[in-house]
Amino acid sequence: MTKEEFWSKQYKSHIGKMVGVCYRYVGDWQVAEDLAQDAFLKAMEKGSTYHGWGSFEGWLKKIAVNEALMYLRDRPETMALDEGMAVEEPLADEPQEVKEDFSQEELLEFIRQLPVKQRTVFNLYAVEHWSHKQIAKELDISVANSKVLLSRARAELQGMLAAMRIKKLRK
Repeated sequence: MTKEEFWSKQYKSHIGKMVGVCYRYVGDWQVAEDLAQDAFLKAMEKGSTYHGWGSFEGWLKKIAVNEALMYLRDRPETMALDEGMAVEEPLADEPQEVKEDFSQEELLEFIRQLPVKQRTVFNLYAVEHWSHKQIAKELDISVANSKVLLSRARAELQGMLAAMRIKKLRK
């Protein structure tokens, strides 16, 4: 199999997932598609750095997440922390279990509706399983602010889920 055939196969197999990963961060399908394309180009350039440790898809996903974070970082109006943001005591780190059935599309839409800072921290913590220390370093914020943003994201998501639950009960 030639290098071109290999990358063509990988692209066809993984582009949809990588667009989805980018969309979780940027909330815009066109931008997500562009970022996923950029992630594949970067993967092709750096293909020799993948040594077979872990899954190939995981390696691609990491590149896609980094592309999305760089995109957000280049837009300071979306990622800058509010001046004077109060550092309050965050809620417990353990996620609350959601017992109702919500479709994946509904949950993704709720996450997309979060403010960019909250959405980014939520995705990195809850989906990518990054620590608050890793998030703080990557986003150039304090660990306390990472925890506050996660707490706020969870509170907003719980509110959205509660509203959806009530809406479903009324039907």
